[in-house]
Amino acid sequence: METIFEEEDQVQKSDDMVDDDGSNQVSGGPETDGEDDDAEYVKNILELTDDDVMGLEFDSEEEAVKFYERYGQCFSFGVRKDNVYRGPKGCVVTRQLVCSKEGARHKKYMERGDRVRAPKPITRVSCPARFRVRYERNSGKWKVTLFEKSHNHELTPVDKVHLISSFRQISESDKAQINSLKIHGVRTCNIMGLMLGQKGGHESLGFTKKDLYNHIDKEKRIRVGNGDAVAALSYFEAKSESDPMFFSKYTKTVDENLKDLFWSDGVSRLDYHAFGDVVAFDSTYKRNKYNKPLVIFCGYNHHGQTTIFACALLTDESANTYKWVLETFAECMFQKHPKAVVTDGCLAMKEAIRCIFPNARHRLCSWHIQQTAIEKLKHSEFLDEFSGLIYAKMNAEKFERLWAEAVEKYDLANNEWVRYMYGLKTMWAAAYMKDLFFADIRTTSMCEGINSFIKSYVQCKNSLIDFIHNFERAVKEYRHNELVADFTTMYTEPVLTTPLREIEIGFSKLLTRKMFEEVKSQIQRVGGLEITQRAEVNGVVMLRMHKFLYERREYVVLYEAFCEICM
Repeated sequence: METIFEEEDQVQKSDDMVDDDGSNQVSGGPETDGEDDDAEYVKNILELTDDDVMGLEFDSEEEAVKFYERYGQCFSFGVRKDNVYRGPKGCVVTRQLVCSKEGARHKKYMERGDRVRAPKPITRVSCPARFRVRYERNSGKWKVTLFEKSHNHELTPVDKVHLISSFRQISESDKAQINSLKIHGVRTCNIMGLMLGQKGGHESLGFTKKDLYNHIDKEKRIRVGNGDAVAALSYFEAKSESDPMFFSKYTKTVDENLKDLFWSDGVSRLDYHAFGDVVAFDSTYKRNKYNKPLVIFCGYNHHGQTTIFACALLTDESANTYKWVLETFAECMFQKHPKAVVTDGCLAMKEAIRCIFPNARHRLCSWHIQQTAIEKLKHSEFLDEFSGLIYAKMNAEKFERLWAEAVEKYDLANNEWVRYMYGLKTMWAAAYMKDLFFADIRTTSMCEGINSFIKSYVQCKNSLIDFIHNFERAVKEYRHNELVADFTTMYTEPVLTTPLREIEIGFSKLLTRKMFEEVKSQIQRVGGLEITQRAEVNGVVMLRMHKFLYERREYVVLYEAFCEICM
């Protein structure tokens, strides 16, 4: 055994010395095999006399500390470590523990003139209660050399002992559970309720709500490390190692702070190349700590479900910022531009799309147009007709006639907004988009749906790295929905109900279940049509038809056969 020098004139105080209220708290207690053993241990402590305590010996310093901590818990007072004395080689030879109310707050802390916050309540009243043990070299035991039982204050009531700070601690297993729940988006208040239910109440929990919030805040600070932006960029760098197709790009301000951030993982990039002919995006969502506009590029997959292609956090909504994000999007997607883009009508977006995606057809969100019309106009009758002009399936000539009639009828020929919207008619009127493919996307509602969905994952107080993690969890939910739809398509067969059985069978094998149901409704409607004329010129088939019993309304369908579908 290493020789320990006991001369007290050679010892030094360690970091366990306390100043004012910054004491080190002891925690834990004697290890027991069960509730019965623990109850017996407590009973023995309560029956100890002063002489019994002075005669105690311990095998280690830790055992002595645990004893006095448990002693304090049994007699309703808090315990903290006080002086410690070490030998020349740094080995502890004397350990003293005191009541948590020992000592007094230094006068300089009471008379501060620059205080901003109100002072904390006083907890020290110079209580004399203490317990000291000393290592005996000859016996190899730790013996009690001082025990002062008396206190100069009222002891804590039994039903409040669990609130004493020295008896509060979050166990390692509880920390692991808390961290796991937090990572998966469970709110702190809900974590507290869950653990209260598991433990059976506050008395058995072992910590308070404040302790829980402090632990979560500490874990967040550990994750953020040198800074929120640095943590996010480091995470993206690590992610690119595990996902070779992961893409991220960012800009900085003049003072080297993070400005704009764009990212897309490998799955999203592959999804774009499969389903990226039509892209919808807006920047209305700002549920993040920095109030930055969140831009989500999304579209529909082969199940008619929302799929996310990329995401960006921007510093503002200027045309130059949108140009940067669209250029970055094109770079990320190997310069494959979308054929059509649907946005909410922001002028900065419109300018950026015109410059970066000049060949893409830009469609304005029908819902946003209607909401703007309600704000700009007070003619409810015109609004009804305007809504019909947005969605009605008609040719351009009929649209022009109906628009002119409506404007004249409600005397809106000189209305600035009406004239402005007429100039943009090719961007919102269905009559001018009959020959264009928009994947049935007429509004940015899918973006709004994503924004609403991620509210259950993302909190406004989230740091940037937490925001990214939680957003990824929301994306995983969308991808799981696609997986479920793939499974349904693969392992189920649709019920055939139309008289055009061969056509129905062919499409059921070609399409996913969701898409087949939509086509099936069209097949059913075909059964109600009567073809009156068929002609073919240069590979283009012309069909004249009308609905059954509706002979006065004739439809002309032009069909250019470019491939054959093998049934």
